[in-house]
Amino acid sequence: MNKGSKRWNMLRHSVLERTRREVIEPFERLYLTFLGTSVFYLIGLCQLSLAQQPAEYSVLAAISIIAIATAGSALPFLTGAVLTLRAADRKLERLQRG
Repeated sequence: MNKGSKRWNMLRHSVLERTRREVIEPFERLYLTFLGTSVFYLIGLCQLSLAQQPAEYSVLAAISIIAIATAGSALPFLTGAVLTLRAADRKLERLQRG
């Protein structure tokens, strides 16, 4: 296959860079969201597992249990989103290099 011209390579590089800036970078907050949700879920799960449970539950305990369950149910979706974002980022990097 013939090599592209200098103009074509510059255009290709600029399009890939712009795609990265407009598609990948705005979603990089997902990494922090995933990390925060994972840490919150693990701390909450350990707290529920290891702490002594009182005989009566309070409203605060119910709210924390609901929050921990919500974080746990959000983790599979966030994991899929983070893995997809990372795969797209790697693909764009390979396209820029090659």
